[in-house]
Amino acid sequence: MALEVNIQRNKDVSLWREYKDEEGNVLAEFKIRGIGYKPYQVALERANNQITAKGFDVAKASSDDKLFHELLLEAVACHLIEDWKGVVFVEEGPNGEQLKSEPAYNAENATKLLNMGDLGVSIWSFIRTESEKIQSDANQYRDDVVGKSQHSTPTPTSTRGSRTTKKSKEKSLV
Repeated sequence: MALEVNIQRNKDVSLWREYKDEEGNVLAEFKIRGIGYKPYQVALERANNQITAKGFDVAKASSDDKLFHELLLEAVACHLIEDWKGVVFVEEGPNGEQLKSEPAYNAENATKLLNMGDLGVSIWSFIRTESEKIQSDANQYRDDVVGKSQHSTPTPTSTRGSRTTKKSKEKSLV
């Protein structure tokens, strides 16, 4: 007799998704991780624990503290976005001219995109929604391939009146 267990090495999943405007034109592509990505989940827990860590004394709040929504945007930027194509930053230069750059993905640029970009909240919402879909599809695929775990042997839900339980009780009393 042997219990066979499939060891899963990597449960993380990521896919490329197109970010489109209302007319359906592709504006950029993002490689998005599934919502179950552990570092993202840890970042969410830390954001949710901010009140406990900082306390409720609002008089001690400083300009260095981050707002809750900034922490949520940063968590998505750093952990759910894995890469991108077609993202262009338009920034004002020292003489007031518009400077365009196509930055490579990194956590700092992604945070800048979501926190400072005019489309930041819209992109954040898109990333979150797609991340949930990606994870849901991956979980469904896993369940279809591996199958859902089942009890190895049927057991009664209540052992209250079984003979085994009565015998065990009698032995423990002796």
